Amino acid sequence: MRAAGIEDIVTVTGFRRHDVVSSAEKLDIKTVYNPRFDEGMFSSVQAGAAALPGWSRAFFLLPADIPLFRVSTLHELMRHASMEGVVHPLFRGRHGHPPLIGTALLPAILNFGGEGGLRAFLETRKSWAKEVPVADEGILLDMDTPEDFDRLCRRSRCLHVPSRHERAALLDMAGTPPRVRLHCETVASVCLRLGIALKEKGIHVDLPLLRGSALLHDICKHTPDHIKNGEQFLRRHGFPLLAEITAFHRDLPSNPANEAAILYLADKLVSDRTVVSLGERKKRMKERYGSDKNAWNAVRRRYASARRIARRIEHFTGVPLEILLQKNEPPL
Repeated sequence: MRAAGIEDIVTVTGFRRHDVVSSAEKLDIKTVYNPRFDEGMFSSVQAGAAALPGWSRAFFLLPADIPLFRVSTLHELMRHASMEGVVHPLFRGRHGHPPLIGTALLPAILNFGGEGGLRAFLETRKSWAKEVPVADEGILLDMDTPEDFDRLCRRSRCLHVPSRHERAALLDMAGTPPRVRLHCETVASVCLRLGIALKEKGIHVDLPLLRGSALLHDICKHTPDHIKNGEQFLRRHGFPLLAEITAFHRDLPSNPANEAAILYLADKLVSDRTVVSLGERKKRMKERYGSDKNAWNAVRRRYASARRIARRIEHFTGVPLEILLQKNEPPL
């Protein structure tokens, strides 16, 4: 919440009040006690709502056991904030937490009987609600059991890359055509073969980051200036590391990350869904751009960079590139 610029945070306590207060104080968070906590969660919603400062326009409402939503989700919801309505984050058709509720609804919340809880109350305000699609599976993930807690702890270590469902959400939200998605899958397969070969020789490669970047590198291919648009899209939706890698799949900086260099090469080795040699791909590009001097010079420069990367990979692995590309892709 604080990373999103939200400073006024209230934690409602009830059961094991002193334990919760002790933890909240360490984080410099205001607490409010709900003496009616045994009546159900909605009584805590009312206690928290009553403690909001009078100048509030809207507030997020979050059960404490849903911790892994992304900062980008809060930013997306705040773009649609309204004093009169409710803004729901939507992940692949499902509402999640936290909703952003306008303070014009406070009187209705405080006077609601509580039957059916928050969901029942929000149902009474459906006509006031707005749904905002997000690529954030964390809005749905809570912790009801120790197994859930362990699962979310594991997930917390890899939030820099999207899950399988988040990748699907990103592609759908961007409107990426099926043919482009298939191309990205082939590029990702090549990236993994090269990345695993380097990793086996002690070269640092973040394989999940590499694979995620490859699967989304052309996410905005169907738009003008697709590289810039793709980078901005991924940043906006919470994946800045992927954005940094994908931004260089056409032109590399002078000292690229290993993941960016591998993706750059792999993209040159894949024509549509077919893996080809650099020589063959360059030949096809010459047929397409050879009559345009400036375009052809850019192509030659890019393929010279790709050859340098290929030679480095062959040097570190001791295996010719064409042999590396024939290896089966292990599951990640």
